[in-house]
Amino acid sequence: MDERELKLNSLSRYAKTSPHFILEEHGHCEVPAGCGGVVLRWRNPRAGVPFTMWLETDGQGEMYLDGTAPSSSRPLVPFGTHVLAFEIAAYDPAYTTMMFAGLYKQDDDIHVRTTASDRGEQTSVLSAADGSWKYCLDEPEDDAWTRPGFDDDGWRPMVERSERRPPEDPERNAEPYRVRKLREFGAVGLGIPGAGAGAGAGGDAGAGGGSGGGGGGGGGGGRVWVRKVFNVSDPGAA
Repeated sequence: MDERELKLNSLSRYAKTSPHFILEEHGHCEVPAGCGGVVLRWRNPRAGVPFTMWLETDGQGEMYLDGTAPSSSRPLVPFGTHVLAFEIAAYDPAYTTMMFAGLYKQDDDIHVRTTASDRGEQTSVLSAADGSWKYCLDEPEDDAWTRPGFDDDGWRPMVERSERRPPEDPERNAEPYRVRKLREFGAVGLGIPGAGAGAGAGGDAGAGGGSGGGGGGGGGGGRVWVRKVFNVSDPGAA
């Protein structure tokens, strides 16, 4: 049997490889293939990194990445500067308003295997009371606040709020799985300053005086808008 025939009859000819792309094998009960199946996806490592995101909010909320709602919890984020934006329906200054973790680390996802190493550097965006997570209680005029380049000098920094609102059902787990994972990642609960958190009757109600959000009194407030600027470094950049 000649070498050509051996190659044609070898299983190796079905192997998927590329010098320019990474093949991801997604194996999880939640993928379309179901338990025991896998989904294969080609990914261009020069286009960015897969960013796994976890979010917990006190009220219903919407999340945007550079002005667009992410199509999945693991979107491909290009190298460069980006903005995470959140519109949360309600808040209470006494409790956590939100927690967030966005992570990229090679070979960190047990449900995804790859054919080659990525070129991206490890990246993590964790909710923290470091002044970079900013909020506003007045509804923005347009969606420019969800994108890079927006002037947020008038927005104020969120503060640490580790205490979560008690569940309505006392039998319900007060700290669900998602919150435990966020804590493991290093995310901190963030909230809005206000009288409900011990700031007094004249406590800080947030940017613009809170006319659009209902203020930061002893009870809950209205909507709150949050933004966070972050960067994904390109190790191949000069």
